[in-house]
Amino acid sequence: MRLLPLHFLAVLAACSFSGEPTEDITIAYKVLEVYPQSRWVLITCYSPEAPRPITYSLMASRGVLVATRVVRDDKPASFNINITLKSSPDLLTYSCRASSDLGTYGPSSWLQMYWELWTKPVSQLQADFTLRDGNSGPTAELSCLASSGSPPIIYRLVGNDGRIHAQQRPLHGKPANFSIPLSQTFGWFRCEAANGVSVESSASVLLPPGELPLTPTCILAGSLVSIAAISYGMLRSTR
Repeated sequence: MRLLPLHFLAVLAACSFSGEPTEDITIAYKVLEVYPQSRWVLITCYSPEAPRPITYSLMASRGVLVATRVVRDDKPASFNINITLKSSPDLLTYSCRASSDLGTYGPSSWLQMYWELWTKPVSQLQADFTLRDGNSGPTAELSCLASSGSPPIIYRLVGNDGRIHAQQRPLHGKPANFSIPLSQTFGWFRCEAANGVSVESSASVLLPPGELPLTPTCILAGSLVSIAAISYGMLRSTR
């Protein structure tokens, strides 16, 4: 029996996980912690059609096997990994594969983690205002969350004059929550989300609701009303 050289066996091992991505297995991730040069990430693999028990394999670039998990219930397999920033972005690519008694499933689509974790701009910023009447007076609660963007994302409460009233850096995927006392606040406010790639702002909201601040336009309008009233009085006195 002729033995194959080791380098040829390595090529076969890498090629055994190649192929077009399929929809019968999915891959997702969640950032658990952000460090200066790395990210602690939870990656999940899930195949709803495969009979249990099922063995999930997390694959890295170039067919490298990172880890395997055996799942006996209808839950995804979870992999906690520390992803370090590397000079070559293609080394930070992951996919899932699964196998059971009926065969193999996958590979899943590929997660481009360099793009996801370091170069993805902030987008889909959602800002929700809620009015509350507490013991210390009425307040406006502002919740801000960008559904996409590389961590860390910093959220700011910004006035119409560009002044930053408060800022937060919540856990990735969690909203920032600002409390604004209406008895001490007057004007337009917006939420701003920023990472190292881009900045996105929400629409401005007037606080307290329904009350317009005294802008130069309002002052001019008031002056015109006063002038009209004075002119009308002078015309009546000359008759």
